[in-house]
Amino acid sequence: MQTSGCKLTLLVIPTMDEFPVRFGLVLPHFGAGLDGARLLDVARQAESAGFDSLWVRDRLVAGAPHGLLLEAGGTAFFEPLLTLAAVAAVTDRIYLGTAVLLPNRHPLRLAQELGTLWHLAPERLLIGLGLGVGPGNFEPLGFDYETRLELFEETAEILGALPVAGPFHHEGTHFSFEDFAIDPQPGARVPLYHGGVSRAAVRRAFQVGDGWIAGRLPHATFLARMDLVRKYEADTGRRLDIATMPITLVDSGDGRHDAAAREAVKTLAQSAEGARDWIKPPSGRFETVDDLSGLLISGSPDRCAQEVRAMLESGVTQVVFDLRLVFEDFERQIDLLADQVIPAATGI
Repeated sequence: MQTSGCKLTLLVIPTMDEFPVRFGLVLPHFGAGLDGARLLDVARQAESAGFDSLWVRDRLVAGAPHGLLLEAGGTAFFEPLLTLAAVAAVTDRIYLGTAVLLPNRHPLRLAQELGTLWHLAPERLLIGLGLGVGPGNFEPLGFDYETRLELFEETAEILGALPVAGPFHHEGTHFSFEDFAIDPQPGARVPLYHGGVSRAAVRRAFQVGDGWIAGRLPHATFLARMDLVRKYEADTGRRLDIATMPITLVDSGDGRHDAAAREAVKTLAQSAEGARDWIKPPSGRFETVDDLSGLLISGSPDRCAQEVRAMLESGVTQVVFDLRLVFEDFERQIDLLADQVIPAATGI
């Protein structure tokens, strides 16, 4: 098979009339006090509790751009694909996702790695690709940060061509090869998602083909992005799987996470103020938990359930809870989410 260079080719996939609602967790594979054995234990616990997916992030340099508060208090970062390989070995059903891989790997090596993962966890991969933030994740590896969009486009095109019978050829701006056979490669096409919060990210998600990982957006801004999604759906005749990943702290009433919630509001509000195309609250500033609805889920199980319900009503098909501010409470958070928040949000 031959790919066409750095322009993305629109992938033709079957139209799905409906995506089921699903719930996932970001794994504790970064931050202070990393513990590999515990990470595998919580993966098993999440699968037993009925969660649908487990997700990893991608960084070479932890702490940028979010700072240590939002990197779980440390600079350590387990490599995402190695983490998923370990989790694949101790789980049977749960999907394994990347949200998102940065375009700072040679796509042939990445294709081999994903092929290996597919054989370790057949039919369980969900691969999110993004542009990445911060030159520190690119330049030490020999990639030009300013060309990350081109790197993303070529990577998505090559991965979108898999699996393919026999050798194939690619000639692009950054990567070129001919008559190359990847072995192992996935035994079936792996769903590809694009992660990003901008209007352009929505467009790129339709180019990649399967889904949009919206990351974290204030609710009003997310609704505006969903208007754009509906426009592209009408233009293409296809629907996308839509995932969001709010920072989450569930409090059972003892106030143990009040301080973390206050710090999260402060940090996320500062970040939101710098987002030029986000819709501001009536006050004109992001200052409270309510202002940050969509980015942050915090409070009692009932309050958190209300937030999740609003996300589902707005068109989200996957809610992935990001517990990075309360990794030390991960096991209890799993139980609170599975036993109280999700049933209240879905009525099931």
